[in-house]
Amino acid sequence: MSFDGFTVAAVVSQINAELSGSRVERVNAPTQDEIVLNLRTEDRRSVKLCLSASSNIPKVNITDVVKDNPAQASALCMHLRKHLNSARLVSAEQPGFERVIKLSFQTTDELGYQRPEYIFCEIMGKYSNVILTDADGRIINCVKPVDITTSSKRQVLPGMKYEAPPPQDKLIPTQTSAEDFAALCEKYGEYEADSFFIKCFRGFSPLLSREASYLAHASGKPVCEHGAALYAVFRSIMQRCQSADFSPCIIYDNKKPLDFSVFEIKQYGASADVRQFSDVSECIDRFYSERENSERIKQRGGDILRIINTAELHIKKKTQNIEDDLKRCDDAEKYRLYGDLITANLYRAERGASSISVENYYDENCPTVTVPLDARFSASVNAQKYYKKYNKLKTAKIEAAKRLDQAKQELLYIRTVADALSRSETGEDLEQIRAELYETGYASKMKDEKKRKAAPSKPLRFRTDGGYTVLVGKNNTQNDRLTLKEASRFDWFFHVKDAPGSHVIMVSDGVEPSAEDFTQAAMIAAYYSSKRDGQNVEVDYTLVKNIKKPAGSAPGFVIYGSNYSAVVTPDAELAQRLKEQK
Repeated sequence: MSFDGFTVAAVVSQINAELSGSRVERVNAPTQDEIVLNLRTEDRRSVKLCLSASSNIPKVNITDVVKDNPAQASALCMHLRKHLNSARLVSAEQPGFERVIKLSFQTTDELGYQRPEYIFCEIMGKYSNVILTDADGRIINCVKPVDITTSSKRQVLPGMKYEAPPPQDKLIPTQTSAEDFAALCEKYGEYEADSFFIKCFRGFSPLLSREASYLAHASGKPVCEHGAALYAVFRSIMQRCQSADFSPCIIYDNKKPLDFSVFEIKQYGASADVRQFSDVSECIDRFYSERENSERIKQRGGDILRIINTAELHIKKKTQNIEDDLKRCDDAEKYRLYGDLITANLYRAERGASSISVENYYDENCPTVTVPLDARFSASVNAQKYYKKYNKLKTAKIEAAKRLDQAKQELLYIRTVADALSRSETGEDLEQIRAELYETGYASKMKDEKKRKAAPSKPLRFRTDGGYTVLVGKNNTQNDRLTLKEASRFDWFFHVKDAPGSHVIMVSDGVEPSAEDFTQAAMIAAYYSSKRDGQNVEVDYTLVKNIKKPAGSAPGFVIYGSNYSAVVTPDAELAQRLKEQK
């Protein structure tokens, strides 16, 4: 539970400090459970406020992340535009230190009269919701309607009176006195300090509860032995919260985000990497970006993922079978030898014999070899049968080697699709991959799949510090189009070496870029590949005129004869900084 009560308090503090008095310019809904308010602040800055009710990634924060919006806005989005366009954001509140944010707006009705309206953002896992109410607290619309069949305790439907979620049976930390804390220590004195704050107070996550226990030197120990130290840490946390003295950070484990907090985390010591942020919203965006991408793929790209996994498993089995066939083909030379030895010793073969022992004159030591015979046939017929087996296995070996190469190419292609899927950001990206799989035959049996031509999407755009445009393909179809049709012969092509990744084109217009521009383009190519989490990644680059596509090859597959190489380390911050905003 990363988005705890203290994170909500930090976000509320930031909204009040930076967005109070802002005017809503536009409302967008990139997904069914996410609302983005485009605001114009009093100092004329354009800011986006994200309200997500996703079951897996519920959050509220100021964001710089650019997402594509559907061509046709949803009914909910149109309704919110009707009520909130040109509305002024008055304030943000956190009722009862719960994971709820109340946004107050001042709007104007059809007759020009001012009226208040409110948005309640409930950040509660699978029960998360974003609810719009009028001045009387009556629900106008919501992201997730909840009727009696879903919950008998609390319904959320347009026209009903808004009711706050049932409060937790815990103390509000901002209203807890020293006497209240002492009473809790006495009541739960035998409990471990690590879970004390979760059990007694609203707003504490498991991470922050353990951190408070760690700072009080009470980790794994009973509360009764460290009551004074725990209270001192508790008061320090509350004073920092009330004065908005937050220090957001993300805890990384092997470069993967493990958790985040709005206070420094020291409990992991040197076993984890803790990275500090100056802005809570930036911290939230950074933490959820990878998780959101992973969850989106699971939810919206689950059918693609199943096709890829099934195809990869099938290809691996096929490859193993071919390799077994190749091992059996190793007997071909033995059968040729048998045929030669029988032919050279026909005069020694007895009719009806089941074997013949002869000297192997191909070996300098001339060892005796016993050759099995079929007693039903003469020696010459047995020799011809061995020659036939030899020729059959020799041909099979050639064909098996071809099939093995094709299987390896097919496996490489499937892995490039998997890599593109892992970096998909929008529904259009997923549709492009579905269309590609359909055209290549992998999705031909997908339920309700119809053959259709997907609208071409645009590649990602970056600009190096030297001013050169860098284009990055998002899938194999786009890679082919970008490299083979759109790029100029004298633009530069980049691709991670011997691994799936995007085609990256640096548009040079015939001008030689600087070494720094080449390095930045190579780092972008390394980041948009399957080696994005690696170090010292080798990236090939060459002029586009050197790129060739073999006839009949899979989408995205190209070859090149001459190239340079650069060894770089992928840098997410550099990629984000150089990325052109829409």
